[in-house]
Amino acid sequence: MTPEQFEKLLDRVVASLSKVAHPEKDGFSNPKDFEKTALVALEKAVKESDAGIDVGETFHHDAFPDLLANGFGVEIKLTTKDSWRVAGNSIFEGMRDQKAERIYVIFGKMGGRPEVRWARYEDCITHVRISHAPRFVVDMDQKKSTLFEEIGIVYDDFKTMSQEEKMRCVREYHRKNLGEGERLWWFGEEREHTLPIKTRLYRLLDKEEKRRYRAEAAILNPQVCKSGRAKGKYDDAARYLLMEHGVFCSQARDLFSAGSVAGKERGGNYLLRALQDIQDLMRSTARELDAELFLEYWNEECPADQRIKRWLQKADGYAKDWRPSEHLFLGGK
Repeated sequence: MTPEQFEKLLDRVVASLSKVAHPEKDGFSNPKDFEKTALVALEKAVKESDAGIDVGETFHHDAFPDLLANGFGVEIKLTTKDSWRVAGNSIFEGMRDQKAERIYVIFGKMGGRPEVRWARYEDCITHVRISHAPRFVVDMDQKKSTLFEEIGIVYDDFKTMSQEEKMRCVREYHRKNLGEGERLWWFGEEREHTLPIKTRLYRLLDKEEKRRYRAEAAILNPQVCKSGRAKGKYDDAARYLLMEHGVFCSQARDLFSAGSVAGKERGGNYLLRALQDIQDLMRSTARELDAELFLEYWNEECPADQRIKRWLQKADGYAKDWRPSEHLFLGGK
């Protein structure tokens, strides 16, 4: 089967998935359900076309890509946001199924007006994001150069490089895209690491950016509600800002101290006032942050509509002299 023939099958698969994702239908909210439905749709398209090829999942549930069809691989992506941009796979592709010679992406966007698209994998990779490991960024709506065009190499060559060679390409790419006042933080060539490449100082951010980052750090780290004497209670919050946003806060307690709260009021529970100041942002952040972050920081999965309730349970467990649930997020989930 030629790539052109397989792409016609993808047209049929996307058309089938789009019917389910239609605003008047239930749509998809679970990535696994979306992947299973995509597999069934691809099997049906192959059968109806008499293509005579085998379709199935790859050798492991963590393998890349998700589906395999006689040398063609299909990676499945789903987001509940109104965005065509999502974190992709590791640039090292350590779990790559070597039978997948040419890879495509089927992307379901359930936020806003639900829609499903497909694209060639290398055509929708626009960036490399660093958190726990270097990961591609998939952008189905990209209108500029792809990452590989920026680097000056085709994906088929990049995928065969060693880990060290790939990291040299990534570092050079980031060097060329540094903004004023930004520096390359990480120069190592190890496969795993925990720091982003670019860093900024927290104290130099504008007020709204500080509030947004504090909200993210607080919702993922309810242990900030521990006793004021608890050692290291802000460490994970500060580490999150550094790892996810490249923001360095030299004094972690400054994130939720008296200085973080606007107004003339003095004394009392500074942490409570700091959290009350950002609780609306925390509420929206709880809905919008990726589920993988909650699994990583909470060590458990939690549906978006239950995250505030679960946060309050966790925060009450950490707090000793007060109960966050009696003061925060009153009258709503």
